[in-house]
Amino acid sequence: MMQARIICIIIILYSGCKQSNDHHDLAVSFSNDAKIEVGGPFVGLAFHHSQMIPQRISFYYPVANSIDHSRDYWTRDTSYVMELGLSIGDEPERMIGHQESRFEFTPYAVTFKESNAEYSLAVDYRFCNDKPAVVQTISIKNESDEAQEFQFDYRLKTSIRTCHTYKAVNQAEVTISDDQEVIYTYFSDPDTRRACVFIANAGEAPVSAMANEATDAPFSRYVYEKCLQPGEELGVVLIIGSTGHEESTAVVEYLIENYKDEIALYQESVESKLFEASVVQTGNDLTDHSVAWAKAVMEANKHYLDGELVPMPCPAEYNFYFTHDVLVTDLAAAYFDIARVREDLDYIIRHANEDNVIPHAYYWKDSTYVTEYASSDNWNNFWLILVAASYLRHSGDIDFVSQLYPYVSKSLERALLTKEADDLMWSYRPDWWDIGHNYGPRSYMTILAIKAIREYIFISLMLDQNLARLPELAAMADAMQVALTERLWDSEMNYLVNFHEDGSLDRHYYIGSLLAAHYSLLDADKLSALVNSAATKMVDPKVGIYNAFPMDFEQWGEFMRFRGNEAGAKYYYFNGGIWPQGNAWYALALIAQDQLDKAYKFIDQVMSLHGVLNGPSGQPAYYEVRNANKDNTSEYGKVDKPQFLWGGAWYLYSLYNLFGVRDNGWNIALDPFLPAGWKQNKFTLFVNGESLLVSVGGKGETIKSIRIGAHDYHSAIFPIELKDASLAEFELGTPQYPYLAESDAILHDCEYSTGILIATLSAFPGHRSESVIASPTVPGSVTLNGKPLEVDWTVEQETDYYRIRVPVIHTGALDELRISWSPEAGLSTSTQALMPEGQVSLPHTAKADI
Repeated sequence: MMQARIICIIIILYSGCKQSNDHHDLAVSFSNDAKIEVGGPFVGLAFHHSQMIPQRISFYYPVANSIDHSRDYWTRDTSYVMELGLSIGDEPERMIGHQESRFEFTPYAVTFKESNAEYSLAVDYRFCNDKPAVVQTISIKNESDEAQEFQFDYRLKTSIRTCHTYKAVNQAEVTISDDQEVIYTYFSDPDTRRACVFIANAGEAPVSAMANEATDAPFSRYVYEKCLQPGEELGVVLIIGSTGHEESTAVVEYLIENYKDEIALYQESVESKLFEASVVQTGNDLTDHSVAWAKAVMEANKHYLDGELVPMPCPAEYNFYFTHDVLVTDLAAAYFDIARVREDLDYIIRHANEDNVIPHAYYWKDSTYVTEYASSDNWNNFWLILVAASYLRHSGDIDFVSQLYPYVSKSLERALLTKEADDLMWSYRPDWWDIGHNYGPRSYMTILAIKAIREYIFISLMLDQNLARLPELAAMADAMQVALTERLWDSEMNYLVNFHEDGSLDRHYYIGSLLAAHYSLLDADKLSALVNSAATKMVDPKVGIYNAFPMDFEQWGEFMRFRGNEAGAKYYYFNGGIWPQGNAWYALALIAQDQLDKAYKFIDQVMSLHGVLNGPSGQPAYYEVRNANKDNTSEYGKVDKPQFLWGGAWYLYSLYNLFGVRDNGWNIALDPFLPAGWKQNKFTLFVNGESLLVSVGGKGETIKSIRIGAHDYHSAIFPIELKDASLAEFELGTPQYPYLAESDAILHDCEYSTGILIATLSAFPGHRSESVIASPTVPGSVTLNGKPLEVDWTVEQETDYYRIRVPVIHTGALDELRISWSPEAGLSTSTQALMPEGQVSLPHTAKADI
């Protein structure tokens, strides 16, 4: 009952966001145990157990220092950064803020509330846009029926920890302003970059301010006193931040005057990306709300680092930049925010070394900024290539991708250093996570390598670079695909597997193997077996897919050379926990198998914000990892790091694929799908730098008609020469006329007139592609560059239309594929010339008998 009530709140709140940009339009109300992370460009907060006092404050300016008094990562929910004391009348002081509270929450603001017969309390946290601070507003209201003297004692613990070594720094010089409104804590330790932590009063004046310079527990303290009439409030506004020494006074003076504007600017900057910059309108309020929230997670997880705002994993618990997190997030962003992808790719290559090796991580450590570079055995080499290719298809930005090309080439060169003589990629890690040190052939890395090689071919073709090497690379990818299925497919497990360094079979099922389905590397039988094995062995329909199965990695520590407990307890972290990319890869595998209704149900139930909220131990979260221990209700479904950058991004990537966006490495196409109950779907899609509003309506599994702009169009593939288009309309139903549905070659143009469909395609010389045309009737002839095809084309009968499959061997120049229908074919009537019942496929030599 309670969960239903929460969902209703979401619907009501989100329905208002179309008219307003108040953050409460997006906010979710929640009143159970939850972890919360929330933040802005310069400060992030972490809360546990729905308690209104944070367990951590992460500062990102001038460098990444934090207030955190925990002693152990696994018990970081037991310490607090501040203490709140309340006295009413003659009663002794009580400590408040440690109890589980109701809260209203977005990824960029949170308000906690509690009440009783004596008082009600609200604590609100908002973040500044251009200045390094968080604003904490505390409202204490007299709920009794008589006037009472209220005393509120506020103490902020001001010792900090450094990044990346997490060293505790307690020694500081503390000063209090003459008006008792501001307390400055100046640290001289160079590892903090001589940071100043300040707290400034901007609400009702305190009766006293004090500070403690003790080296074991420095703090800043304000005491407020006020006699409150029934219903009257005490309003406390505190601005907490971190600066350099010299600028501290000027920053604080500015914030005291302008903090409301700063808060409004930050909220507006996030919400403009949710509701204005791009669109997803499904007509399903819950889905639309989950989409907006996912975008908010992507936008709010940008923090200051060395003079720039860059994407970081989460609001408070990771104070460093990870290339991997940015790249996998940009797979989704490429659909609707190509400017972001360009900025991210530019940042990566600017932080590469002189040999064009890209960074793995970038952070402040021990008085300097440190770059960790991607080794040859690092997935970032592959993800860079995949994102660069996707960016190119969606942006058409040849000039910038030309700048990327040396780094993309270096990444491929280094990655292939671990391709062994068996045509498989070997790695020290068992799957996608960076733990373990046992070298052996891996399905996940081989899958990524095959895809990356083929994407590199596309980039090279578009840039007219390295053309002589492309046939060799294509042959390499083909050989690796053969090796993948011949050597790593286990017929007993019915799954793509790994082998250990000693040659023994790793009998674990890993989520990384599912990418073979998404990247079309398996035949129909193996695809079906892979998905079925995952569903049988790994999927918990209430929370998602296990990262690995069985969960016994505590027994493999010495053999796999794990360090300590880095694999995690059973059902947690690597050892069978639920990760957002695993859920996405399973959903994408279902989509690849054309199980669209099942994929929609899975995405909706375990990946959306409302799905997570309604699941076991549900809370509003796009998380890093979720506990899958169904045998323990206190753990089952619990999340860690609840607003995680790629948690929201993988949800959006899965949705776009569910909507029918197809990116096969050569082009972007649409194979639209409307779930049951959806009448229409509209979403932003960038193609060749054009921001298209794609509209899907009608009913059925096939496209009835296509319009781009004001004109009928005859291709579900978007050509790379698309220009000046803003609207693409797809209506589902029985095809009215022929259209190009699929092709694994670059489409330059497609035209249809008087019974002739002409598609202009390109690829490297010798590349064998297949183009698929959907048509209400069977064509009479097919030619390539004015000549008959060297290979037979075939016709397949569907329920009420035909699929014509045309193989093409490319010349290296622009190739013209021409499909002709006779005038008497009656293309306006979709029911004419259907094949005899049961006749599935014919070579073109038999067409005269139809």
